[in-house]
Amino acid sequence: MEKIINPTKARTNLFSLIKDTNQDSQPIIIAGSDDSRSAVLMGKADYDAMQETMALILNGQLQDTLNREQDESINLDQMIAEINDEQ
Repeated sequence: MEKIINPTKARTNLFSLIKDTNQDSQPIIIAGSDDSRSAVLMGKADYDAMQETMALILNGQLQDTLNREQDESINLDQMIAEINDEQ
């Protein structure tokens, strides 16, 4: 369940909110009067993981990995040949 608080409560409890969001890896929505005045508080480790995932998606590496998981097994000689072909 997502936690939503207003900016005043966020300001009053900032250190506690930072601790909580890092402990349980759950983002906290700081809701302003509309989306352009709202924000999300999340732990840095979770932010870094999200950024890494987005980078993998954008450069195609994640899709390549997912595709390889669906491939049938190959032996070591075939794998080396594939690597050499890619270079």
